[in-house]
Amino acid sequence: MRQNNKTVLMIAFHFPPFTGSSGVQRTLRFVQHLPRYGWQAVVLSVNPRAYESTSEDLIASIPEGTHVQRTFAFDAARHFSVANRYPGFLARPDRWMSWKWSAVGAGLRLIDRFKPRAIWSTYPIATAHLIGSELQKRSRLPWVADFRDPMVFDDYPPDPATWRSFKAIELQARGPFDSREELDSLSDREVSRSLIAIIDDH
Repeated sequence: MRQNNKTVLMIAFHFPPFTGSSGVQRTLRFVQHLPRYGWQAVVLSVNPRAYESTSEDLIASIPEGTHVQRTFAFDAARHFSVANRYPGFLARPDRWMSWKWSAVGAGLRLIDRFKPRAIWSTYPIATAHLIGSELQKRSRLPWVADFRDPMVFDDYPPDPATWRSFKAIELQARGPFDSREELDSLSDREVSRSLIAIIDDH
């Protein structure tokens, strides 16, 4: 991939050849449309072995020249389950928490190589935000945490330990906002302007 001084490192679990959720389209569309605005995406995702199902249908939709780095991740429910049970600590914040073990180092190498101006991570796989948070701490780059939906409610997730891990991630990503209500009150246009200002200031 040709190096570009307007590059964003995108951390996404759901990316082709993953299939089974419309979430794969979110990151893919960003990767497809960013170049028209002068931005280039570098994608950090998982090895396809972490997916329950895959398809080659969307591989051709990834723009030519896009650098996609895939690192290993175990699915606790499939790889560590005995009699349909697996240790809870291997599934917090989610079943793919092992992805962080390989992704942080790979992300740092991508930052060193491509010199991105920002880091972007996307939920609903919460481990992506853990990776984004750690890379932000180490690189001091702006970090955009894409939530789509709130991670926690009063009664969700039902497991208290998972609830606490999700809440901690929300707090890490909240940034300058005092509450989730304040963040939710912003319009899409205000959020976009804020993100552009943060990125362009670095």
